[in-house]
Amino acid sequence: MKKLEGGLSNVKGYRFSAVEAGIRYANRLDFSLIATDSECVASGVFTTNKICAAPVRLSRARIGNIVRAVVINATNANACTGDEGYANADAISAAVAKELGVGKEAVLTASTGIIGIQLPREKMIASVPELVSSLSSDKGSLLARAIMTTDTKPKEAAYRFSTDSGEFNLAGTAKGAGMIAPNMATLLVFVLTDAPVGKEDLDRIFLRCIDTSLNAITVDGDMSTNDTALVLAPASKKTLSGDALAAFEAALRALLGDLAEQLVMDAEGATKLAKISVTGARNESDARMIARAVANSLLVKTAFFGMDPNWGRIACAAGYSGADVEEKRLSIFFGDLCLLKNGVPQNPPREKMKETMEGREFTVRIDAGLGQGTFTYLSCDISHEYVTINAEYST
Repeated sequence: MKKLEGGLSNVKGYRFSAVEAGIRYANRLDFSLIATDSECVASGVFTTNKICAAPVRLSRARIGNIVRAVVINATNANACTGDEGYANADAISAAVAKELGVGKEAVLTASTGIIGIQLPREKMIASVPELVSSLSSDKGSLLARAIMTTDTKPKEAAYRFSTDSGEFNLAGTAKGAGMIAPNMATLLVFVLTDAPVGKEDLDRIFLRCIDTSLNAITVDGDMSTNDTALVLAPASKKTLSGDALAAFEAALRALLGDLAEQLVMDAEGATKLAKISVTGARNESDARMIARAVANSLLVKTAFFGMDPNWGRIACAAGYSGADVEEKRLSIFFGDLCLLKNGVPQNPPREKMKETMEGREFTVRIDAGLGQGTFTYLSCDISHEYVTINAEYST
């Protein structure tokens, strides 16, 4: 497997575009499109929030179809917009389909932005001819910028993997910096490959890879109404199997892990990337519960921001996580420094602890001392800037 420079444009068989439709603001790219050169199969994982956006409902209904395009807008979530919002998403996808010369059932949709405002339907439909006519295979990075909201930088990655059938490419882009605590996938994520993967294999592998990557990150503990993760692969009668399929899964896992780390690194106002690594739990389920509780704790996250090695907050979160935890077996490490050993405080030099936390990235390891279960979450700190961004988001 080899990591490539750039993102979506590394994969042949797809074209991209992005235009300024003026959906909420002027002078910014906000309307984008992925179009396939041939028929594709797709797998999608969506938010489990019961309040879900119109584009999520529409894409859920169409994900089993042959797919030819994904139309995306930023700055407006088209969530909590009722029947009118669904009709708007449907009409915009139909306009894109007509311009591409495909059926509207072959067009998936995704949106991100503010909740509770109707899309400017006619304005967006008027932009469709430009959106389609400007499609190009070299505009993948342009699309990565167009889907951003409070992100400070685009997120993209690409990998190449080898099989007995030849080499294949896999690339993806993602957006999101806040409202991140997924229970499915997360944010908006689009993955493309030129590898022929069967629909059932794609569904199964995508879910498995998301579980330990995009579904193991948190910024603020809030799940979005719009979370959508899609992967597209060329439809083919001859698909990967055996070792070749395993190579695809390894590449997809690496790609999603790469994007997950980029997302947390660019979290709203974040100054730290913290890897919460749990070992020694009764089982993987318990390890996940402990890691999630610590990663989501506002007290832990504010301590990270202040570079305060307050391990008591970590022990507290582990204790209320719902997992089996015994104080006399619990150990906590910051980097290589042991702060708590089998329930006994170790009190290493405070300067050493703070030095570990001064880095942009660091690891907190929690050993439950009860079994073989392991799991890792990516988290970040909560800063003054995060509060400012979200206090003023809708105004």
